[in-house]
Parts: sequence; structure tokens; C-alpha cells
Amino acid sequence: MPNLSAARCSILLRGARLLVSALAFLSIFTLIGAGVARAEDDNENSAPTAWWTYARQSYNDIANTIRTRNARIIDIEASNSAFTSYTVTYVKNTGSYAKQWWWYVGIDANALSADLAANNARLISLKAYDVGGGNIRFAVAMISNTGADAKTWWYYFDQTASDIENRTKEKGARLISLQSYSTNGQTLYSAIMIAETGESPKSWWYYGVSPKVINAEIASHDARLLDVTPAADGNFNAVMESCVGGCPAWWWRYGLSANDVAAAARDNGARVITAATYQGCNGGPCLVAVMIGNTPADVTACDPEGCVSEAKFAANICGALANRVVGFACLVGDMRPAYGGLARTNANPPSTAMTPSLVTNVASVSKTLTAIAVLQLLRRDALSIDDKISPYLYPDWTRGPNIDEITFKELLTHTSGFGQLPQSACSDRITYAALEKLVANGVSASNIGAPSYGNCNFALLRELMPALQKQTLMNYANGPQRAQQSSLLYAEYMNANVFQPVGISVSQCKPPAGASEILSYPWPAGMAPGLNWGDWSAQCGSGGWALSANDIFAVLRNLAGGDVLLTDAARRQMFADCLGWDCAVRADCPNPYVCKNGDLHNGDGAAVWIYAGLFKCDVPVVVVVNSPLPEPYQAHGDIIALVERAYLGASIPGAPQACP
Repeated sequence: MPNLSAARCSILLRGARLLVSALAFLSIFTLIGAGVARAEDDNENSAPTAWWTYARQSYNDIANTIRTRNARIIDIEASNSAFTSYTVTYVKNTGSYAKQWWWYVGIDANALSADLAANNARLISLKAYDVGGGNIRFAVAMISNTGADAKTWWYYFDQTASDIENRTKEKGARLISLQSYSTNGQTLYSAIMIAETGESPKSWWYYGVSPKVINAEIASHDARLLDVTPAADGNFNAVMESCVGGCPAWWWRYGLSANDVAAAARDNGARVITAATYQGCNGGPCLVAVMIGNTPADVTACDPEGCVSEAKFAANICGALANRVVGFACLVGDMRPAYGGLARTNANPPSTAMTPSLVTNVASVSKTLTAIAVLQLLRRDALSIDDKISPYLYPDWTRGPNIDEITFKELLTHTSGFGQLPQSACSDRITYAALEKLVANGVSASNIGAPSYGNCNFALLRELMPALQKQTLMNYANGPQRAQQSSLLYAEYMNANVFQPVGISVSQCKPPAGASEILSYPWPAGMAPGLNWGDWSAQCGSGGWALSANDIFAVLRNLAGGDVLLTDAARRQMFADCLGWDCAVRADCPNPYVCKNGDLHNGDGAAVWIYAGLFKCDVPVVVVVNSPLPEPYQAHGDIIALVERAYLGASIPGAPQACP
């Protein structure tokens, strides 16, 4: 039998030991809890909390996640053939989720039994695996089986299916976890059970069947899943409990990547409670996951202006859009995302329901994102928004009248004088070549400082960013070569410093491949073909980013109260001076809040509308619509008015409160 280095870690005890032998035998562990009030287990607790799921973590990755995020493991499995990579689900170990706990991987049955006894603990996650020659090891998470968390419970491994059934009958127990594994040419099971009566009386069922049968049984029993793990031939081991008397909101998904599982959780305002990997997704691992609701029914948000109901706010926005546009998504504060209609109709098969994880060209909301990047770069070099832009223009560009007087702030607030140029020159001229001509023509001194909206302001910021990054690009010929390089630098900076720090996947200024893109339609759509807005890679900055409602929300959430994207001082300046926001040129966000709207439309009625804003100190609001707005808003071309009306209608009594 090979030597195995078994990593073991505890929140209270830390260390490692070498395990060179193991005895595979049936373990039964029973603890009788004292007669105290019961705490909710993690698969029953729907109080909102921070959570994380990772598909390929090393032992060190796990330890780092626990340390840096105050995380607690609620589900863990060894997920590669070398048993060095793990699929792990965590919750933040605070509030109603705060527990004394331990985790171990690579331990044998003797060590598991000893650790449970030493810690006076019970298992909440148990995954067995054969490391060769019938030698069974375990990846486990356990919590203290004392006080409110105490239960009568048992665990088993090396069991047949009939053994599992017999054990539940013998003990008067119900399953909460079931896993199958292969050892010595046979399929055996590990399981965790709790007392079925007294402490946790519920009807329950378990199966090793196909997803179709699982869904049928869920419907037949009015049940929800507690645990799902892969079995052979596309089947799953499923443990479910009755929802008679009520259940928290819940979902399950299979055949998804880790990113897709995270997106599904965000779409439903959920958190993952179990996740397991199996092969079959484009040659890589698939995940099967069970999720539970992770959003409150309502939140009262207050500031010096008064209070609103976040639930009413969201309902008012969605109520104005439902059945009056092709598809919509609206995200408000801590509420579960709401969405409806279609992202793609039958005219562009496959017909696809709208969700907040699908992407579209976010139009002028891109300006807010570009503003974040520029503020980061200015701070890095100890520059002010009041500094002139001239030192950061390409040295071989001709500078027309008054260009040397323009500041970064004036570009960020549409007060540069470009917006007043005749024939809407600043609206459409956003390529490298067009911007070079605008700079060469200059602006009127009397227009500098006067607000006039123009896309070219933020497109020009794109061309200033190379020099802010200490790359003048003078080694590229003035023209297409330099234009391509500056666009690449812009996209790379945005991904590395604005998107990825808040968890957004690598993004582009062009439509994604496949059916993950929202198409735009007229209203009603009929059989009109949907429209994507093309490749903006060479003219991104003032518009063009292909992002989802969830992506925009992640940025706003950090702007509202985080420090990943901007320092507190930079955030406050961005809000107070309306840098990258529509309040620089209009007063209906409504005051005193910041917002940014974006829209694209063609001559045949297809449109996309985007709204991004912050209310009540720290309440992000994002709206995506892929067709013209309902009247009267479309006639005025104004999604801001729609959101403003929804906000005013969500007002509720409450004491005004100062923002932090």
C-alpha cells in the first residue's frame, strides 16, 4: 500500500501527520444532545450571508480562504484522481452561521473516529474515496455537537444501498447526506443521518436516479433537495425532505461549470449548500449543486432623505416593465434579482429566457466604468482630476485651440467643450482617427466648463490611459497600429483593475460567442430578427462593453461601500463631482443620487436600455431592457424617469439616517 500524506487542519488545532495505513470498517457514531433549542443547520438556514464555492482548490487554497474570509466549510470533496484538489463550499462564520468547527482531508477511519471524539463533534460533510487497494480516505467537515447545535446522529461508510436503508430503519433516522464511491470493483455508500423523530421530524426520501426522475419525485412529494452527488451513468444520489409546512426558496442545477453555478446562484439570489464535480462538460468537470435562498423578504433603506422599501422599489421597476418589453432584468439592493421575458426570441433560436447573467452591450454605462479606471490611474501617479490632459496626449497629435486648457475633470463631466461642436461631432467620433481630428480642431474657450453631453469625452480618456500607464506607444506608427495597441491596453487594464477585482470574468467590447448574449428587438418583437450591436473593440470606452446586469451590479456594490476599486476619498469625489455619472449634465437621477443610463437603437425599432445607479447610501440599482421602453418613457427617451418614479413610489415611513 502506498504512503499517503494526509493533510489535516482545524480552526482550533493546526498541524499535519503522515498516515501510512488504514483499516476500512463500518463506523457508527452516536451523540445524544442535551434538551436545548435547536440551531438551524446550514442546509436549513436561509438567513443572508456571504458564501463561496470553488471547484479546484488545493489544501493551501482552502486554508487561505478560511483565514482571509473568516469562512467555514459546509461541504467538501476530493475532486481529482490524485486527491490533491477539492470542491469546497463555504459560508462566512458569523451571525447564525457562527460555529466551532474543524475540517480534515486524507484521513482514515480511525483518525476520523478519533477526531470526532476529541472534538465532541458531528459531521456535516462526509466524502469517502479509495486511494488504492481498497484503502478508504475521507474529506470531512464537522461542527461542535453541543448546545443549540447538538443532535442525535450517525455516520456510515462502506455500505450497500440496502445497508443504508436498513440503518435508517434501525436508528429511526433520516438521511441528510449520501455519496457513492467505487472500491474493489463495487459501488458503496457513505452517509450522514440524524434522528428522524423528536429533534428533526420530517418526511424524507432518497434515490439514485436520473435528473428527470429526481424532478418528478420533487414534484410528487412537494419536496426539496438537501444533498445531490454524482452516481454512475448520468444519475445522481439525491436526498430530499418534505416541504409540507413550508421550505425556504431553493434550486438545483447540474451539468454546469463552476462559473455557471455561481451565475445561477446570483440569478436566484441564492447560495450553494452542496456542490460536487463529475466529468462531462467539454472535457472538463461539471458541477451539480443545491442552492438555498440567500436574500431577505425586504430591507428598509434609509438616509437623510428618508426611507424606502427595497422590495417595493424592485417591484415598481419590474411592474412597469413586465409584459411591456421583450425582456428585462432589475436588481435592487439586497433583494433577489427579478427578471422576465426573453433574451432571444424564436426568430433567433434557441429561444432564451432573460436572466441577469446574460450579457449585452451596456452602451453609455461604459462611461462610469472608464471613469473608475481613470480615477485609479490618476491616484496612482498622485495626479488630480484638475490636472491638464495635454501631457498625456500622443506627442505627434496636433493640438487645436484650447486643447491644452482641458482637464481630466472636464472630460469626466462632459464640460470639455467638445459637446458643443457642430453636427454632433462629439457623439459619433469615438475612434482613434476621429479623436485625433477632434483634438486637432480644438474647442471654443467659452464652452469649456459648460456641460454638454458627448461620447468623445470618454473615448478620448481611453487614448489618455496609455500615457497614464507610462506607455506612450510612440513605437507604433500613428494610425491603425497605435489605435489597435491603445484599444488592447485599455481592455487589458479594465479587465485586470476594474472587472476581475470584483469577480467579473474576462470581458470584451464585442458580443460573446454562442447564445449567452442578449439580443435587442423592437416592441412587440414578432418575428423580427434580434440585433447585436457589433464589435466595439476599436472604439470602446464611451460605450461598447459586453456585460451582464450582475456584472454592473458587482461594480456598483463595491462603489457603494467597498474599497477594492477606489479609495474612500476617490469614491466620495466620484459621487460629489458626478465623475462618469449623468448628474454632471442632468438633475433627475434623482438628486442627490448618482446614476448612468445608456441606450442604443437602430432605425428599425430595436433598442437596448441600461440603468445603473446608487440610492440611499449603499443601494445599487441595475436595470437592463432589450427593447424600447413602455410609454410614456420611450417617447421621452428616458429610463431614468422610470426608475425615479419607482423610487418615489417605494417611500415608506422611517427615521432619516446619516450615511456612514
